[in-house]
Amino acid sequence: MTENGIFRRMVAAALLSALLSACGTSDDTIGRFLVAPDKFVLYSCAELAERATALAERQRELERLIAKAGDDAGGRLVSTVAYRSDYVSVRGEMNELRTAAAAKNCKLAPGAENPGGRAGGSAVR
Repeated sequence: MTENGIFRRMVAAALLSALLSACGTSDDTIGRFLVAPDKFVLYSCAELAERATALAERQRELERLIAKAGDDAGGRLVSTVAYRSDYVSVRGEMNELRTAAAAKNCKLAPGAENPGGRAGGSAVR
């Protein structure tokens, strides 16, 4: 086997292991990588509450769309391709927003604290 073939196999193995390790991580963990730290540091409490309401509504909408896609393999594929990245991004923004609100002692709008009505670490799959 040539050096080029060995290198390709090593790269493929590294990519496969990275993809498989992402399967075990939660939406919140992935979301942290998609949102800039301190994104909401310049927001006032009123702006934080307004953004939290908008994000909570978007998260509920995405959860409805994911549920509507179905639980069979085709539905999961469609929801993953169409909605998953947006859902994870919204969750990451919501976590960063909660952190900023807590640092400023702001109260978020009712329903924005836990938009999906689920426990914090659960994931929509």
